[in-house]
Amino acid sequence: MMRHPFVMAALGIGALFLALHLGGGRQSVGVLSGTVVGGPWSMGFGVLYALAWFGMVLVAPVLLLAGLVDAALQSSSKVSVTSQRE
Repeated sequence: MMRHPFVMAALGIGALFLALHLGGGRQSVGVLSGTVVGGPWSMGFGVLYALAWFGMVLVAPVLLLAGLVDAALQSSSKVSVTSQRE
């Protein structure tokens, strides 16, 4: 069974967010309020974590729903085509 690209993209965003979270990115998000702790590397890490968080909250659910709906429509069209042949 082939995985749907939308679902794989959502899982990739989730994996990126998880890796950044486990790497301690949450502590570096203070850069958004103007408090930089740790220098330029920490600032970039905080911005990357914030973007991954927004992707996880806003983009990943939409991709999952789109992938599931598309897969359901494809499977229902396959069923209707095979039932018309009989």
